[in-house]
Parts: sequence; C-alpha cells; structure tokens
Amino acid sequence: MSELSRLFHVARADFSYFFRTKWLMAVLISLSVSDMLVTALVYRGLMNFDYFRFLVPGIVVAGLFSAATDTGRRIWLALREGVVQYYMTLPIRTSGLVVAYILSGGLGGIVYSSFLLVIALAVVPHQGIVNALLIIPFMFVLSTGIAGLSAFLASVSRRGEIYWVYAQALQVSMVTISTVFYPAQTIEGFLPGPVATIARYNPLSLAAGALRDSGFGGNPLDLSVLGTLLAASLPLAVSGALAYWVILRTIRLRGKP
Repeated sequence: MSELSRLFHVARADFSYFFRTKWLMAVLISLSVSDMLVTALVYRGLMNFDYFRFLVPGIVVAGLFSAATDTGRRIWLALREGVVQYYMTLPIRTSGLVVAYILSGGLGGIVYSSFLLVIALAVVPHQGIVNALLIIPFMFVLSTGIAGLSAFLASVSRRGEIYWVYAQALQVSMVTISTVFYPAQTIEGFLPGPVATIARYNPLSLAAGALRDSGFGGNPLDLSVLGTLLAASLPLAVSGALAYWVILRTIRLRGKP
C-alpha cells in the first residue's frame, strides 16, 4: 500500500466519525434552520433592508466554521485515547497524518455547510446557483484552514475544557468579528476602525459576501474576492498544519506533547 493510500485510509477513518454523530448534526442543522425562520418572523419589516436574505448565507458559513472546528474535538479525543499514537506506529509519515486530519476536517465543514446551503437555496430566492457551486471549492480551502487551527488548539490542550476555551476564543475572533451576521456598515459604527477592517477582510466575511453577491444575488463571480479568500485561507491551513506537525513530531520523539 502506498503512502498516499494510507493517508486516505486515515482521512476516511477520521471522516467516518463525523457521520457517527449524525443525530448531533441533525440537531445542529435544525437549530440553524430555526435561526433562519425566527429571523424571518422577528425582523421582517423592522429594517430598511432584507436582513433575512443577508443572514442566511452567513448561517451557511457559520455552519462551516462549527463543523470544521469539530476536528479539534475529535483530535483531542484521539490523543487522549491513544488513537493518534497508534496511527504513528503505522508506516505513514507525520506530515501525511497531519494532511489526513486536516483533509477530514475540511470535508466535514463542506458536508455540513452544503446541507445548510441546499436548505438556504430552497428558502431564499436565488439567481446564481452555479456561482454558489463554484464557490464551494474555495470554502473547502477555508474549512481546511479552520480545521488546521482547531487541530493545533486540540493538541496543546491538556484537558477537554481547556480546548473549548480555546475554541470559544477562536469563534469570538473569527465569527463575532466578521460580517457573517452584521453588515460592514453596522460594524464600522460600533467598533474601532482597525477592528472593522479586520472584520471586513476576515475569511468568513469574504466567503459569506461571495455567497450573498454571487450565489444569491445573481452578480458575476468577483475573482478578486475569491482570490483574497484563497489568500486568507491558505495561511490558516499552512500555519495550523505546521503547528500540528510540530506537536506530532514531539510526540513521536518524546512520547508526549
């Protein structure tokens, strides 16, 4: 069996855990759908723009973030239960193990957000379904970047509750400080200029904006936005993978992180 085949076997094994929590995923999807419906009922007529149409693509991207960060939970359990240590006894390189986990996390984020995207396309009038499909590969890169960061946070967490503290900090920095739920003009009115700029160019903001403009708005794909999304997502994936590789390398040499 080649190195590449072993890598895909590990990725498939980890990805299978994503579907073992299918009832949890069903509950989370239902909560996201309820967010869409409650927003439609509560905010209808209260704003001078269609906030429901604005929010739904943001919920899709927020779902991608939540599913991708679930990689960290699985890795933390795998480290504590000896699964990662077992994988490291197999004829697979440390870099291959890192790539397998990050690919699995990226796929989990895409699968979950794709469910939400299908629901969103069903409840919100859309004019660019082909554009929405073309954006998915860029969202996959974003998902792998988030998975890489969550993998690193899981590997440096001694206790499970510490990981969730780190995960919440990551959520505050990436989801809250973004245009996923609020327009850029609203954020600029309440937050300092540098923070508002970070929110505007946050990878989650770029993904949500691309879906709003091209997937649901019917505008042509803005290649500059997609290029910026790719440029912002790749460093996340590379930095997370490198940090996780260092942790696994330490485990291989010393037997512990």
